Amino acid sequence: MLENIDIDFCYNKFYIIVVKVKKSHNAIVETIESIAKANGGVVSTANAEKQGVSRAVLSQMAANGDLDRVAKGFYVLPTELPDELFILSLCSPNIVFSHETALFLNGITERTPAIHSFTLPRDKRLSSAFSKECTIHYAERESWNIGKTEIKTPMGNLVPCFDAERTICDLIKYKKKFDPETYIASLKMYAKMQTKNLQHLSEYAQKLGIVEKVRDALEVLL
Repeated sequence: MLENIDIDFCYNKFYIIVVKVKKSHNAIVETIESIAKANGGVVSTANAEKQGVSRAVLSQMAANGDLDRVAKGFYVLPTELPDELFILSLCSPNIVFSHETALFLNGITERTPAIHSFTLPRDKRLSSAFSKECTIHYAERESWNIGKTEIKTPMGNLVPCFDAERTICDLIKYKKKFDPETYIASLKMYAKMQTKNLQHLSEYAQKLGIVEKVRDALEVLL
């Protein structure tokens, strides 16, 4: 039986299969790289599936070391440094960076937060995994949007964050939750900011019911 097998034919068929598999793999890698390039270095399962790359393929690539899984449904290339703030912001449309993280992103603190902080509407919840890795604050739906804007992370990606004026209002309103040195230093840095908007500060303070607290905290500095 064996002498009837066409060795050259089998080899050629095997070679063709290997080449097709390699081309398919290369095509997938190119697709993944283009998705990452277009989305701040991040590959989400949703974006991948739109381009014909299944979740199973992403999982297998992660198992093989061709991708790094950084959060549920999100991957980065092994050669890329993940932008944690950007990845967090993609996990929920309700996340707005606030408190220590907002001080950092707005440039009104010299401290890089060890744990990221964000605010959610009071009627929204995230999985328990977030509470282990981040500090979560809650606000009423009507006040959650006050001062919400987009700010670039140190890696250049835009993320939802409270602006400087809303951040200062939260700093003053929740004074006891902040380190005393951070509290004083941030107020002084805000007072020196060339881009501060005192009109917005006044409007936010009025909406949040802390006009007197803001006036008392800043009257000596401004």
